[in-house]
Amino acid sequence: MTTLKVAFSDFIFNRHDTDKFGRFDPEDNVFTRLLARAYEVQVVPLAEAEVLIYSTFGREHRTFLGRKIFFTSENVLPDFNECDFAISFCHLPDEPRHFRLPQYVFYVDEPSGLIKGANFNAAAILKTKTKFCNFVVSNPRCLERNKFFRMLHRRKPVDSGGRHFNNLGKPIANKLAFIRDYKFTLAFENSSSSGYTTEKLVEPMLAGSLPIYWGNPEVARDFNPRSFINVSDFPTFDAAIEHILKVDADDELYLSYLREPWFNGNTPPQWFNPMIQFQALHGFLSAPYSSTPRVYRDRKLRSHTYSSGLQRALSGLACRLDGQLWKLGWR
Repeated sequence: MTTLKVAFSDFIFNRHDTDKFGRFDPEDNVFTRLLARAYEVQVVPLAEAEVLIYSTFGREHRTFLGRKIFFTSENVLPDFNECDFAISFCHLPDEPRHFRLPQYVFYVDEPSGLIKGANFNAAAILKTKTKFCNFVVSNPRCLERNKFFRMLHRRKPVDSGGRHFNNLGKPIANKLAFIRDYKFTLAFENSSSSGYTTEKLVEPMLAGSLPIYWGNPEVARDFNPRSFINVSDFPTFDAAIEHILKVDADDELYLSYLREPWFNGNTPPQWFNPMIQFQALHGFLSAPYSSTPRVYRDRKLRSHTYSSGLQRALSGLACRLDGQLWKLGWR
């Protein structure tokens, strides 16, 4: 078996136990496990590596001169001026240097858990739903999400279990266990970009709670649009909220959503297939390679980015202030 010396940089290494990408282990991760199908993988320092797999949380990768593969779970576009290949959420079917691997894949241990078989009993699941709607968010930086939560909460109370807008006394310990009792889950992304769908949509699906989604304008390419409420399908937030309250009051209408398969055709997208993931990664390593000059620029989050660090800081401050004012009853 061929030896492959690989390095990892600019991930978040072992800092946040509750976030799958906040506790990235360079010795044991999705890439080392996939590569082990064809290589004897050795994780080495940057200076000794044949290939570097890097992410968005730093600039260490800029010192590496060899074959580079960019990976992002954040809303950051690949930049082929700084890397040779990329793995991201984007739909780039005509770009052979890119493989689409949406972040939500990593939050589903068994795709079969999202398949609704012949024995799926939507009515029985509805009977277990004793509460209206939940909201679990710790990142305050999404003005649309903040606004929608406040608007819906004014019409019918929403239980907020995250650090942001928390109204339960303290953050909840287990998100899936928490949301299982709720008919609805507010599932808003941090930002809206084509192809960018995260765990925020699949977690309520896993818990059997109807997602109220906002984010990826092309989400229907991956998930059955009749199986959740897409806020973007409505002309205004008010119109979306009127529909949510209508669904809440009508069991048959609610069940019409819940009976629908989560996936189009009740079949998980190909991104869940480890062999397809391996083939893409192996293809990147097998492709002819020649060193080219790199062009680096500061990485920015797409769609909700601001032109300067000061503007980003002010936006974050405004969102946090918004949360504090809400807690005081002033918003």
